[in-house]
Amino acid sequence: MENFVFLRIMNPCIAIIDQNTLSNVTLRSILWDLYNNVEVFIYGSMEEFIQDSNRHFIHFFVSSDIFFKHVDEFELLSNQTTVLCIGPNRRFEAAGFKVLDISLPEQELIGKLLHVQLVSRYDSRQGDTSRAIRNPGNGLSAREKDVLVLIVKGYTNKEISSMLDISITTVIFHRNNICTKLHTRSIGKMTIYAVLDGIVDINEI
Repeated sequence: MENFVFLRIMNPCIAIIDQNTLSNVTLRSILWDLYNNVEVFIYGSMEEFIQDSNRHFIHFFVSSDIFFKHVDEFELLSNQTTVLCIGPNRRFEAAGFKVLDISLPEQELIGKLLHVQLVSRYDSRQGDTSRAIRNPGNGLSAREKDVLVLIVKGYTNKEISSMLDISITTVIFHRNNICTKLHTRSIGKMTIYAVLDGIVDINEI
């Protein structure tokens, strides 16, 4: 039993502390796709978080209202804290905290999260925690990667057809193959795959 408890404590975790259940679920889903071997826990209040604090947290996503009430605690964890806001908030950024606008569409939200670095001793000791969404042996062809890049950048089938000088039918064929291989039709998840697999530069999205 003691060994089990020790492993549970050392397992890297991310905490989402926010009363907004819908945005919490969306954020957790994206983080699950982004990071491997990291557990994501949702807490509706600081009190809930404190009761379950016997974990190895490597990052905290905290709503602005909860942050304000417990600013002293999070000031000591500024490198590991991202404040969740609705709309831009330069006040937090000026104070040295990362800020995430949770009112953004999923695609933009994923783009912002791809830029968030999870800072912790775990990262330097265990290496990269990123997870590429792919199946070994089911890699994309060169042409499928070309199409994926343009999909991620927001181009329509017609525009992709023109840019790659192929028919719209061929674009749709490649698009369906991409969805099958990546097991998703979500543009957001395609973006995660493309960035983590080096197909698209993170600065281009």
